[in-house]
This record gives sequence, structure tokens and C-alpha cells, in this order.
Amino acid sequence: MLASALHFIFGIVFGFFGAILLLRAWLYYWALSPRHPLCQLCKQMSDWLVGPLSKTFKSKGGVDWACLVAALLTAVIAVVVNRTIGYGFTTPVALIIAPFAMVARWALEMISWGTIIWCVMTWTNREHMMTYTLAMLLDPFMRPIRRVVPTFKGFDFAPLILVVVANLLLMIAIPLSRGFFYF
Repeated sequence: MLASALHFIFGIVFGFFGAILLLRAWLYYWALSPRHPLCQLCKQMSDWLVGPLSKTFKSKGGVDWACLVAALLTAVIAVVVNRTIGYGFTTPVALIIAPFAMVARWALEMISWGTIIWCVMTWTNREHMMTYTLAMLLDPFMRPIRRVVPTFKGFDFAPLILVVVANLLLMIAIPLSRGFFYF
């Protein structure tokens, strides 16, 4: 009972911080203004870890390597904490694959939740700055879907399909992030 509660709490804390780190890297890739509220939030929450790492891992070609390394380090700590709490790994290989699966899990969860939030914002306040920002961040994922599935009587199915695909991939990433293998 206590182990399950701790696993839940640590999962939320590490998942939120990992998503912030990945979002910061994604915002850097899109070269959003440092004055944008989302950039400021990510910077304030993660600069204590990304700042020292940025001295070693320099940004190149639009990729903020310090944020990605920080996300991977956070995932390693999350995996070790999960292992300590009692969610064991079947093989040593699982201990190696789990942090990468954890980062993929955070990215997929962020895409899924971001798409849902964007949909609600387009229904409630289409002209809001965050609606535009989320549309810009999610467009690379929705554009290929929009090429295949056209709109039907003004209804865009791309967000719905993106949420379904992200959650299907989560069904693979979550067990891998806990160290369970299908093969």
C-alpha cells in the first residue's frame, strides 16, 4: 500500500519535471522568444539542473543537449527510485532500456495532454497566445495525419487520431519504462 502510494507520488513528480525538461528542449528547437511565458516557466523550473549541464553539453543545430541530458538523468533517477520502491526489473538490460522508455513516455504523455488542452482552448478562446503556441508545437505531429485524413464537413480528426496514436504508443512505453519486456 505504501509502496503504491510512493510510486504514484514519485511518478507524478518525476513525470512533471521530465515533461518540463522535454518541453524546454522543444521550445528551444522552435526558437520561441525567451520572454514567452511558457519559456520563462520552463526556465525557472529547470534552470537549477540545466544551467550547470549547459556548460558541458552545448546546444548545436537547434538541439538543447543540456535539457535532453537532464531529462535522461531525471529518467535514470526515476527508474532507480522505482526499482528501490519495489517495481523490479526482470533483466539488467531492462535497467538500461527503462530510462529511454521513460523519456519517450514523458514525450508521449506531453503530446497527448497538449493536444487535449489545445482542443479545449480552440473551443473556448481561439485568439489566446497559448492556443497559437500549442498549435505551433503540435503541428509537426498533426500535419502528417492531416495529409492522410482530410477534414470532414469542417471537423478536423487529426487531434483525435494523434491522441489515440500517442496513447497506443504509451501502451508500449509504460511497461518498458517500468522494466517489463514483451519479448
